[in-house]
Amino acid sequence: MTGSTPAPSGRPRRRGRRLGWALGLLVAGAAAAGGAASAQTANSLQSIVPADGASLDASPAAIVLSFNQELADDDTLTLSLACNNQIQNTGLPEVDPDGLVVTVAINNPLPKGNCFVSWFLKDGLGVMITQQTSSFGVTSEPAVAATGSATTEPFDRVPAVPIATGTEDEPGNPGSTGGALWLGRVVSTLAILVLFGSLAVIAIGWPEGPEYVVTVRFLRTVWIVGLVATLLFVVAYTADSTGSSLGSSLSPGAWFDLNDAGWPGRAALLRLVLVAASGWVAMFPERVMDPQSAMLAWSIPGLALVTVALSRVDGPAAPLGFLIGIVHVLAVAVWFGGAALVGRVVLAGPGEKDLIDATRAFARVSVPAVIAAAVTGVIQVIRLDGGELFSSSHGRVVLLKVVVVAAMLAVALAVRQQVTLRLDRARELTIPLAERFRRGFGAEVALGVVALAFSGWLVTLTPAQIDPYADETYLPGLTFADPASGLDARVYIGPGRVGLNGIKVEVDEPVEGITNLILRFVPPPGSNVSTIEQAIPLTTAGTAILDDSVGLPFVVPGTWTLELSASTASGVLEGATVTFAVTDENGDYVTIPPNAPAVPVQVELVDQSTTTAPFATTPVDPATGATVPPAVTPSG
Repeated sequence: MTGSTPAPSGRPRRRGRRLGWALGLLVAGAAAAGGAASAQTANSLQSIVPADGASLDASPAAIVLSFNQELADDDTLTLSLACNNQIQNTGLPEVDPDGLVVTVAINNPLPKGNCFVSWFLKDGLGVMITQQTSSFGVTSEPAVAATGSATTEPFDRVPAVPIATGTEDEPGNPGSTGGALWLGRVVSTLAILVLFGSLAVIAIGWPEGPEYVVTVRFLRTVWIVGLVATLLFVVAYTADSTGSSLGSSLSPGAWFDLNDAGWPGRAALLRLVLVAASGWVAMFPERVMDPQSAMLAWSIPGLALVTVALSRVDGPAAPLGFLIGIVHVLAVAVWFGGAALVGRVVLAGPGEKDLIDATRAFARVSVPAVIAAAVTGVIQVIRLDGGELFSSSHGRVVLLKVVVVAAMLAVALAVRQQVTLRLDRARELTIPLAERFRRGFGAEVALGVVALAFSGWLVTLTPAQIDPYADETYLPGLTFADPASGLDARVYIGPGRVGLNGIKVEVDEPVEGITNLILRFVPPPGSNVSTIEQAIPLTTAGTAILDDSVGLPFVVPGTWTLELSASTASGVLEGATVTFAVTDENGDYVTIPPNAPAVPVQVELVDQSTTTAPFATTPVDPATGATVPPAVTPSG
């Protein structure tokens, strides 16, 4: 018994040593993690050029910030440069390959005087990492360069504002995602339509379809292509929405940023899930006819169709437009998707009477689908474009699509007529008949592909009936009413948080003769932030809007002061002031400016529709009181 005691007592000692090692590694790992976290939050500026307090003989070419640690991929830098209280025109922040140096180009030579630099660095969650201000002086005026004649168009004045940017996998060159986004959307939509339409043909008139190997192979191929295309669509959509590269958007975690892109972004995520789940039906298409699985088998590709309708949910009567969109994509799926199955599978070769029955069944069901697709398409054109088909890019592309759809409709009607005449009493599908109808359905499908390519293009354009600024949110309007000059105006600021903010200026009176309309945004006292001055390109009554994506930078929270100056034929309004509140980046502590009016004055002469960015204006004709189209052709 005594000889057996060392072994049991030795094992606990080994376990004790192992436990000690484990605890040591755990403590070391926690310390390393804490050190890494503290290192991230401890990132700070190592140097800035021009240096704080420097006096320069000439304007510098850029502001260069060097950090003591590498910037993370999702870090965001915002910088503002003002000289003599005037915001200066700077370029995009560019990060060097090592992620340590950020360069902000100065696009125009700086004037003689004192210049003030204000910047802040945030992480991917919007948490402030570090911020700082500095100043320098320029002792000489910039050289005067020879210039051509100045433009007189009212929209050429672009506010000099800083633009936030994040470090990317390919610094400074994220690449274009427009082509990938269009291709992914179009091919994904094609696959969804073909899958649903093929299942409809099988369920309605070809129960023998799943017994053919070529049918199952076709549906599986469509599903695989659709899944790959939908994945490309989601990745490209993520890159486009977040301003990042395709490579950095490959991470599934980045896809959840599409939740911030509204219903179209959420629909893209849902589309990927539903297309992936549609493989359950594509692999075994007979499930659409099995009573036990039919409901689920139809629901998955059917909901995928709904996500296609969610690609456009704006415009007048948006809920009605969404319902019309669902009917439209359902009709197109039966028409186009059924034609693809019949042309590629049913008519692939000669066969027995079931092939004739399938062709005739599709011909019958496709006629109502063609009519429904045409009617709902016309309704959507009227809802989104009205009568402005020739005056906008969206309308002109719609006209091109109409030409293609008209040709597709003509081919479809001709093929249906031949099906009725030649297959009415046929008992088997011969080689000549199969070849004849395959060419007809093939031409119909080819035209459908072109029409859907135009549809993918249309989603990226703004219809004439849609206000591109409808989603802007503003604080309560700040009213300026001056009897001496006759100026009656309101200024809306949004979202009223630290960062870039958009502005909307509405002028009711006077109808004409307005000059030097200028807004000055004075920061809270003691904040050491420069005043922002912005000219408003209105000379008559009307509306001017600056989108928040290129808006004015409010870098500190607190009570700001808005000063408005303008000249009219009746007099001069100089420095009328109203205060407003700017909240922190979390949006907390929203307050109404203490001297803002409780109820803004109603606008009568101002058309709220806008046309272009960064500044969109709608002036008023002094003779008639009607709004005047802008001098610049809308971008569509």
